[in-house]
Amino acid sequence: AGAVMRSLNCRPDSSVLIAGAGSVGLAAVMGAVIQGCTTIIAVEPHESRRNLALILGATHVIAPAAGPLAEQVRGIVPSGVDYAIDTSGVPAVIESLIASMTFHGKLGLIGVPADPTASVPLNIISSLSMGITITGIIEGDSVPDEFIPQLVELYKAGRFPLDKLVTTFPFAKINDAIDAQYRGEVLKPVLVQD
Repeated sequence: AGAVMRSLNCRPDSSVLIAGAGSVGLAAVMGAVIQGCTTIIAVEPHESRRNLALILGATHVIAPAAGPLAEQVRGIVPSGVDYAIDTSGVPAVIESLIASMTFHGKLGLIGVPADPTASVPLNIISSLSMGITITGIIEGDSVPDEFIPQLVELYKAGRFPLDKLVTTFPFAKINDAIDAQYRGEVLKPVLVQD
């Protein structure tokens, strides 16, 4: 949520593309709703997570296997999106996000690549002429003492349904929790004492 609400400070009536509908990406979807974004697109390979993104306020969802990401996004927003957030850390995904953006678009990078030497090819002329801003995001650029109480108030008001991301498991079922998360069936498994 901090990426959308703080780092990029997405403006009302804008469009945002979020790559990855895990807990971070879905928090970004909820943040985009709070910010008043009118087009919220979530890209996610797991159907259950795409469905949850729609429940949480995404206006569109995209399955990566359905075709080139930039083509799918421009089918929704022909001029490209104003903001994009990557939670995947996958260079090919980041490259597709850049190709999905409009003039003066802002891209926020959250995902950590599996390969610490990973890089993204960047066409300098194209980036200059588009005026795209790319920023790394750490913890939503938020001051926890200020932002957490704001999120709690939003949760209490029903505007930040964080509980939809959590699935509880008895501590004895820790392996089941890990397996369910790996299969994409749950987002945030939380272990509780029996």
